[in-house]
Amino acid sequence: MKFTFHLEFDPYNADHRRAAEWLAAQPDPAEAVVRMLRAAGEVERRLRRWEELAVQLAGELHQVRLQVSSRSSGAAPDSTIREDPESARKIDTMFR
Repeated sequence: MKFTFHLEFDPYNADHRRAAEWLAAQPDPAEAVVRMLRAAGEVERRLRRWEELAVQLAGELHQVRLQVSSRSSGAAPDSTIREDPESARKIDTMFR
């Protein structure tokens, strides 16, 4: 089955010209587009992971801020430090 796709091309746009030149230089332009789509999907997946980690980090920072502010107001210090194992696992896998 033959699949055709169309792209809008603006010859006055430098990015469009560079993309067209790159695509024309590929031995198999269709395969090059497939590789680009896969790469874009991987970028989207990694961006979601970073966003999830940022949200978790913000929550943990908020908890630390609450603990610090309660200590500075004269409350007894909390001697236990709790680490979120899921957060630690995600950070560990991110840097492998």
